[in-house]
Amino acid sequence: MSILLTGGTGFISSHLARSLVKEGHNIVLFDKFINRKRIKDILTSVKLVKGDVALWDEVVEVISKHDVEDIFHTATELAVKAEKNHASAFKTNIEGTFNVFEASKMLGVKKVIFTSSLSVYGPKSGFPIKEDSYRDPTSFYGVTKVFGEVLGMFYHYKHSIDFRCVRFPVVIGPGRRGQGVTVIFSTLIEKAALNEPVTIDIPQNTMLPILYIKDAVNFLISLWKAEKVRKRIYIVGGIPISLEKLVETVKRFVPDVQTNVEIDEEAEQVAKVWTLLTTIVVKAGQDKLYRSIKELNWELKYTSVENIVKDFIECVQKHKDMFTSY
Repeated sequence: MSILLTGGTGFISSHLARSLVKEGHNIVLFDKFINRKRIKDILTSVKLVKGDVALWDEVVEVISKHDVEDIFHTATELAVKAEKNHASAFKTNIEGTFNVFEASKMLGVKKVIFTSSLSVYGPKSGFPIKEDSYRDPTSFYGVTKVFGEVLGMFYHYKHSIDFRCVRFPVVIGPGRRGQGVTVIFSTLIEKAALNEPVTIDIPQNTMLPILYIKDAVNFLISLWKAEKVRKRIYIVGGIPISLEKLVETVKRFVPDVQTNVEIDEEAEQVAKVWTLLTTIVVKAGQDKLYRSIKELNWELKYTSVENIVKDFIECVQKHKDMFTSY
């Protein structure tokens, strides 16, 4: 039996795979664009399968061929790319998610862990935010995450798939790539660690709730391992921080980091949505909630921006061959 990670050599899955491999699990990484460099240290310990979640035959083949028991479905197109190309995001985030659940039902997959996002909320969600709060996405990316959640619940109730979901804040860490407002928070630290110039494409007053990748991976594994879950969908809290504050913190560790600003208009609009949501959460006193989930034996470990930046930089500098720009 094996565990399948969709978007397998992507940001979250590559870090998740590393932890699962250390525990001795059989891991299959399924990805449309395989990035061997990102998983260089575990390349010989995983099975790599090139494939697209949007293509039904390829999803069925990888699950059946590798005797997949559980799936971590992390394959997704991020916010800015989804906003620029709805059709492409629809294929990956909606058709792809349907394919994963339908193939899981057909082939007897026991458990599907789905990575959702706080982007399912919006101005009409009401505060404090709870798992059962009204979903009011203001981005197409958020719309696709709502779809994934609703579909997962349907397959749980109708077809008994053990569906489990987490609504993450903005996850940052080494190896984060792609288009998106959230990416610059990772890129800034990573490029500084590598002594490379950084281009900032969103306003410095942009505020995001960030979660370090190590905490995110620990949560996913805790959610997967739990014998029973009290809820099907969990919120995980993060640390609210502005881009300006992050730049200041990075400069404490890398004083000579070079930054230049080239604002992207579409990225700026998405940044405003995130900033509004984060600001409301902070004002509601909710920014410290969901940092400890007792029934899953999980607790946030990286609780300060300084600790996140320090560990992030150390990780990149220790493994420069994996994270040098590509």
